[in-house]
Amino acid sequence: MQIRKPRIVFLPFGYPDYPEQEIERKAQESFSFLNNLDIEVINVDPITTSTDIDRARNVLKHEDYDAIIITLISWVEAPLLIDVIRDYKSIPLVLWSHTTYMDGKSRVTLGALPAAGVIRETLEEMYYKFIFICGMPGDRNIEEKMLPFLQAAKVSQQLSHSRIGLFGYASMGMYTGTIDHTQLRDQIGIEIAQQDQYMIINRYDHISENVVEKLMPMIEYWNINQNIKDSDLHKVFRMYAAIKELSVEGRYDAITIKCQYELSKIFGLAPCLPLSILGNEMVVSCEGDIPLSVSQLILHYMTGEVTSYGDFHYFTEHEIGLAACGFAPLIYANGKPVINKHTSLYDGLLNSSSYKNGDVTIMRLAAKNNGFKMHIAHGTVTETPDFHEVGCPPYAFMMLKLDGDSEFFIQNLYSQHYAIAYGDVTAELIELCKLLNIESKYQR
Repeated sequence: MQIRKPRIVFLPFGYPDYPEQEIERKAQESFSFLNNLDIEVINVDPITTSTDIDRARNVLKHEDYDAIIITLISWVEAPLLIDVIRDYKSIPLVLWSHTTYMDGKSRVTLGALPAAGVIRETLEEMYYKFIFICGMPGDRNIEEKMLPFLQAAKVSQQLSHSRIGLFGYASMGMYTGTIDHTQLRDQIGIEIAQQDQYMIINRYDHISENVVEKLMPMIEYWNINQNIKDSDLHKVFRMYAAIKELSVEGRYDAITIKCQYELSKIFGLAPCLPLSILGNEMVVSCEGDIPLSVSQLILHYMTGEVTSYGDFHYFTEHEIGLAACGFAPLIYANGKPVINKHTSLYDGLLNSSSYKNGDVTIMRLAAKNNGFKMHIAHGTVTETPDFHEVGCPPYAFMMLKLDGDSEFFIQNLYSQHYAIAYGDVTAELIELCKLLNIESKYQR
């Protein structure tokens, strides 16, 4: 899992009555500044007259990119700029205006900010999706404001081409695990491909013993409970291989499986550990919770990292406790993954590892008035004691010390499941919500 850098088109605009050499110099300084950020930049020469329009349009038409950075080097006539971008209203824009600079002891202007006064309002009145930033190349605040927006633009683009594999449907009467498929496809772009859990059982029956034996060396890196037999592990690896094959064939960017009760009791093998293994490789979750899968996929695109989820179980004034009933990517274990056997409620093996310490963002998407809302929180994973459900082995558990207070979190609880990823991407998530018209809830 590797994060893709945002890819942008750099469009510098100028005015023909200013010295051409000065416009080009400032454009080059701006390009060099952007090129040193953690983004990919497609450079376009300065656009100052109508003869430059077709050259810029040709780049916009034929290149693949997530956003456009419009840079006002000097005064710019608004019709010139709008002529270039008029066919690209759906593309996120950064309107970056230069300000002034020193020439010896004198402060010099090329009229960029006055131009921005006209163009910023023009873009707003024309309903473009943009942010407005002013400053000269090298200003720290430009990078701090621009990068979260560009990352959000990249994630928005990735979501519009994503597929989630849903095996079964929402478990145990979870109204909040369902979603308006049409609204999701239209507003966020994700496609849901639904199949039955029987597809997993059928593929499980066709996985060869040779495939299973090749996977068995993984257990050398695990701390396995003594009551677990090789036959238990063989079942786990057979289900892991089956789910992985189906995910590859379906070209899924994420999957979620209704485990209860068809797999966990009737078939006799809960997918907790198979998904905990596969969770090191792709976005996975259980219980058929589609809003959770969308949330995990967003966090994965934001961080480039593995994602997990937990049920909300416990809180103090500034801490909350999260745990799923046997699932967490093994890579998140605090030390060697601890593998146990279900003793109640379910059949099969589970991940009993506490989460490693670190900086964490948690988040959940939910439905709201023919649209969506997002609850975002950030905190630090602290030393975590064992945690289990009555009659069950320990679960994969984390205590998260929130930046804010737990009461705010509780009063905005969208469901029991929250997506988890290491790192702080709260600013990026807020920008994504603005781009996709999602209401955001976040306590700073």
